[in-house]
Amino acid sequence: MTIQPRLYNGTRDLLPQDMLPKEDVLAQFRASFQLYGFAPVETPAMEYLEILTGKYGDEGNQLIYRLDYRNEDPARRLALRYDLTVPLARLVAMHPDMPLPFKRYQLQPVWRADRPQPHQGRYREFMQCDIDTVGAQGRAADAEIVALCADLMRRLELPGFVIRINHRQLLAALVEQAGLGPESEATVCGAVDKLDKIGADGVRREMLAHGIPVAAADAVQELLNLPVQFGDTQLLQDRLQGHEAGLKALAELEELHRLVLGLGVPAEHVKLDLTLARGLSYYTGPIFETVLPSLPHMGSLMGGGRYDGLIGMFLGRDIPAVGATLGLDRILTALAQLKPHAQRSTPTRVLVARAFSETDTQALALAGRLRQAGIPTEIPLDGGKLKKQLSYADRKGIPHVVVLGPDEWATGQVQVKHMQAGGQEAADVEALLAAPARFFL
Repeated sequence: MTIQPRLYNGTRDLLPQDMLPKEDVLAQFRASFQLYGFAPVETPAMEYLEILTGKYGDEGNQLIYRLDYRNEDPARRLALRYDLTVPLARLVAMHPDMPLPFKRYQLQPVWRADRPQPHQGRYREFMQCDIDTVGAQGRAADAEIVALCADLMRRLELPGFVIRINHRQLLAALVEQAGLGPESEATVCGAVDKLDKIGADGVRREMLAHGIPVAAADAVQELLNLPVQFGDTQLLQDRLQGHEAGLKALAELEELHRLVLGLGVPAEHVKLDLTLARGLSYYTGPIFETVLPSLPHMGSLMGGGRYDGLIGMFLGRDIPAVGATLGLDRILTALAQLKPHAQRSTPTRVLVARAFSETDTQALALAGRLRQAGIPTEIPLDGGKLKKQLSYADRKGIPHVVVLGPDEWATGQVQVKHMQAGGQEAADVEALLAAPARFFL
């Protein structure tokens, strides 16, 4: 019987032309994370279901992939991890002697039973890239996360990015100012979080559908659209008079903004946005998202915030924490749309041809020396005619081919063919080995 090869909807195979740019971006991530002192961790793909449920809101709970595991005990039922933040909280709670603050990064796949949207980089299985600082209460930890996100956007050459910043306690205050009780906060935030997808009218309809009175829904939208910005929040302060928690949250945002600018983030990349809600229910303080106005359909490329109560759900006492998730697939999609380039199906920079039996040994030795010099190098494993070897390099996108003809080799020379730029040049072997980057990188 022949088994039909197929993939589950929302998953994909990644071929070399997909993996090579992905590995390039991940290398940038790791370099930036470690530059700020974050250290790597990994956690299991599966967690106990009770660890995951109740942390993401009602909609998030519906997107958890439960595993069909042979165990009737509810406390032992398993699920695939939904994100990396809840597993981090569980990890910290299981290692109470860990020195704080603990700064970690994690690059691992997660699974969500969501509707795939490949044009936005949304899949059911995808890699999540998280940075978190656990055990630091002050706004400096928040500012450092924001600054790192900004550094990565610049490093990846994604121009015109904007980091939207808000505060969950400020949102809670505005919900109260609209005449609603704390029990309505999750409903309002869940609706407002969909603003980019369903628009202002859709947000209003969703609030009404969940029982928010018309007058209160209108008041919420009026408050969220107040014309305020960092350094000019007087109108918002006036509306919050007498609301101590709301004014405190606004003061924390102003402090966060000052620290972010102090860390070198240009002011034009940071925006106070009262409509930013971040749908996950565990956020407790400042929240932020990174967007590209030139690609509005992409949504947020990076997002996060402070979640001081999550780890306490496992430990019995609160530990402050702040972090961000970097959407690798969305970033790759944005890069492909903004900076389309020729696809690579190999990391190889040089093919050393084996076209002449008289110099075959020397060709192998040259390939070895180029690899020792750090140049990704291939040799044609089956030899063959030079034309066939050049065709192989062209098909795979190998940019350079080195040819060792007997006559040139006798004088210490080789021919370097530049497959993509066109043309070729003679090169002295020792000069080539002394400075290979001049020829091949």
